Amino acid sequence: MQIPSYVVQVIQTLKQNGKQAFVVGGCVRDMLMGRMPADYDVATSATTQEIISFFPKTVPVGERHGTIAVLIGGSAVEVSTFKGCMLEQSGESPAGLEQDLALRDFTMNAMAVDENGSLYDPFGGREDLKRQMIRSPRNEPEQRFVEDPLRMMRAIRFCSALGFSLHPTTYEAIIKQASLLPKVALERVREELNRILISDRPSLGIRLLLETGLLQHVMPEAMPMAGFDQRNKRHDKDLFEHTMAVLEAVPPRLNVRLAALLHDIGKPSTFSIDENGVGHFYSHHKEGCRMAEDIMRRLKYDNKTRADVSALVAEHMSRLPKVRNTSLKRLVNRVGEHNVDDLFDLQRADILGSAPPFNFSELDAMRDGLDRIRLEKPPLTQKDLAINGHDLIEIGLQQGPQMGRVFNLLLDVVLEDPDKNNRTVLLSIAKKYLVK
Repeated sequence: MQIPSYVVQVIQTLKQNGKQAFVVGGCVRDMLMGRMPADYDVATSATTQEIISFFPKTVPVGERHGTIAVLIGGSAVEVSTFKGCMLEQSGESPAGLEQDLALRDFTMNAMAVDENGSLYDPFGGREDLKRQMIRSPRNEPEQRFVEDPLRMMRAIRFCSALGFSLHPTTYEAIIKQASLLPKVALERVREELNRILISDRPSLGIRLLLETGLLQHVMPEAMPMAGFDQRNKRHDKDLFEHTMAVLEAVPPRLNVRLAALLHDIGKPSTFSIDENGVGHFYSHHKEGCRMAEDIMRRLKYDNKTRADVSALVAEHMSRLPKVRNTSLKRLVNRVGEHNVDDLFDLQRADILGSAPPFNFSELDAMRDGLDRIRLEKPPLTQKDLAINGHDLIEIGLQQGPQMGRVFNLLLDVVLEDPDKNNRTVLLSIAKKYLVK
């Protein structure tokens, strides 16, 4: 295996100072899989203070956990003291590296390479890669999950990203230790969920979260979807299976994958059956929007992601049997122009995840209409209006709800007739509103 020269330089510097040093972890896995590593990690018998003293430029990215970033040749290499070494020990024992690897999450990440490219693989990581199996070193998954419960989600994320399977003991240990996940910071849980969602097999990851009991702790609101009979001829799958089909059918962009997972989250709580035994979900898109906002807020998503995904969930049912420019422009205004492609991708996937035959005629007509609108570049939002808040204040409006209502009125006028997006015309309409 070929190691970059700057990484070799780090290893050689450590060895010249009498320390053991090896390239370890995911970068070794990636090299064995024929992938280009995103970064390189080095494990060493040196303490953090020794690492800092050996190199002119370092950053203490995780000093409490024994990790120092070494800046060299325009790149950064994370150098960590062997896992398990006590502070008072030098880490010079021959068992130092093996102990470090034994404490790593999975065998495929518990391999090391020296500066010459020679592989050290005490726990069969290379063979597990060939078997496409997620297994812990020494087959001790429970201990590894107790040390860091997020490793349970990480195991599932590797399955969805690589198409691997969980070793039976790993699978059973996740089920047994699933209740530990709430101990993990929600930000870390969110990031693993994101990685599952944008992986090549997102539904595999969500299914494993459900099977192992982790989904109950990540997104309990999704649990009622499992096995939920929709009692409607438009659906040939239960609610969870429909959601998984939609999730697989949308592109690997985080917002639209999140929206696919959440688009029908409001169905169980809005379910009703008519006199003919047919299931209905009136206003489930509105309830789903509210629930999606709550879920994302709890998982500490940023404001923009929450707003964009909630808008997609709220509008995923918006179909226009008769495509009018005004109706389309209002839809774009509600969902946001930057979200329109995600909305169409979500709607198309929603159709594909339902019972055949698949009718895309309304969706195609909407997309054609939108393409025409984009060429015309008409005003679509309040920011596009020919007046602003200062103009309205000058004619006597006060900031607050009243000004918001006037802006909404003016935007409706302009969406209907773009030629009226003129300062004089809009101020005249606003003045008439004031007189009422």
